[in-house]
Amino acid sequence: MVNQNKFVLFGLGIGSALVVESLIWLYWRYWGAGSLHDFILEDEEPDGEYRVIKKMKNSVQKIALVECDGIFSLFANGSEMFNTSEGEDKYAEALIHLPMAVAQKRERVLIIGSGGGGSTREVLRYPDVNEITAVDIDSTIMDLGKNFVPFVTFNKGSLNNPRVRAIIEDGRIFLENSLEKWDVIIIDLPEPTGTCPELARLFSVEFYNLLNEHLEPGGILTVACSVSSEMPSYYWAVQATIKAASFYTLPYHFDFIVEWGQDWGFCVAAKKPICTSDVKIMVSTRYLNEERLQDMLRIPYYLLGEWDSKKVQTDYNSLLVDVVEESWER
Repeated sequence: MVNQNKFVLFGLGIGSALVVESLIWLYWRYWGAGSLHDFILEDEEPDGEYRVIKKMKNSVQKIALVECDGIFSLFANGSEMFNTSEGEDKYAEALIHLPMAVAQKRERVLIIGSGGGGSTREVLRYPDVNEITAVDIDSTIMDLGKNFVPFVTFNKGSLNNPRVRAIIEDGRIFLENSLEKWDVIIIDLPEPTGTCPELARLFSVEFYNLLNEHLEPGGILTVACSVSSEMPSYYWAVQATIKAASFYTLPYHFDFIVEWGQDWGFCVAAKKPICTSDVKIMVSTRYLNEERLQDMLRIPYYLLGEWDSKKVQTDYNSLLVDVVEESWER
């Protein structure tokens, strides 16, 4: 009987140890260091089964490489930054070809936020481009854009092209220390949020004044304005800020309503008014036919709105962060 009790106690001990180990693993997997929560936010997870190829953490952010149904995605601090889908192709065409169409010259192009290489790929399609300066703060993302085979295939090796000068630096710091000028400047950055408020420095009137100093005469600036259908006030706040830096603006959008129920906003800016009749795409594109182009330049009713021209993002306020946080809380 004593031996039987010892056996039972021994079994209970093993069982308890296994339960404890299981609880430790569950904590590690879902809440601790092994958790995906910091790498992929729950509401940003891909639809369907997916696999995490690799998780990385550097001094800038946490990064996850994910594959789902043959589409490869890069997540940074939980949010998807870019992928190898057809939608990303459409986004890159919309971002690049309108500013390139209205620019007087295209010899030198600056892209801030270029780690994925899709926008660089599209700029390289113009034979009169002599040099692209591709700036990204994250060396890991830039390295993946250069060397991770699915991304290199998607961007056609653009970041390794001899016409491309890749620079790892904060975009604003880079410009503050540069004397160079460009014909076209493209800003492709995520919106500032409560978890990353410092991004607002790259959407402020002070930053746009700095960009103005680095544009050649007749130069063109374009800014990606995020998911405007979810937060049209963000769209108009960015434009009000660009105008406060003495630019004329031409807002446009790309409708992803059918695919994802979203509409992405963009803004082209110049030192003189931009006429929509001047927008003539000069290279062959997969998605920007004449009908689509006219739709992009026609702002739909749900994106229209009034915005106080005095309400602009500065280096010293939290305007855009507040707009983003309020919009996504609804």
